[in-house]
Amino acid sequence: MEFPELANACSFRGCPEKNDFLPFTCDGCGKKFCLDHHRHEQHGCSVPPRTDKYAPTCPLCMQAVTIMPGQDANQVIDQHIRAGCPKSGVQTRKNKCNFAGCRETEFVPIACKLCKKQFCLKHRFETDHSCPMAGVKKPAGGGGG
Repeated sequence: MEFPELANACSFRGCPEKNDFLPFTCDGCGKKFCLDHHRHEQHGCSVPPRTDKYAPTCPLCMQAVTIMPGQDANQVIDQHIRAGCPKSGVQTRKNKCNFAGCRETEFVPIACKLCKKQFCLKHRFETDHSCPMAGVKKPAGGGGG
């Protein structure tokens, strides 16, 4: 065999493929195996395979948190929060519509020209949000006299 220093031995006892150039690393036990023994059931792995592969998201910053095999997702999230969770992903309710019962937010502020409150596109006009200033007459801008 050429370049034997580049090959890795299969960790399964009695494997005829003693050296493998592209070994698999078991995600349970971390040992290296050949193609014939890389599955959990093929080498009798003591760590059960993970079937629930997902990345839980932090409820505060909405970022995915990495969990390693064998870790409890709740404990990892708790550690993430206690370690100083970056709250940069939390959406602030800026430009929230002031119309009663409306929960819309806009990317850019839309203010009523009369009452100066923020509204969504649906409630932006005075007639749509029952503006209290709509019936109020503005004084004339003259200089008096």
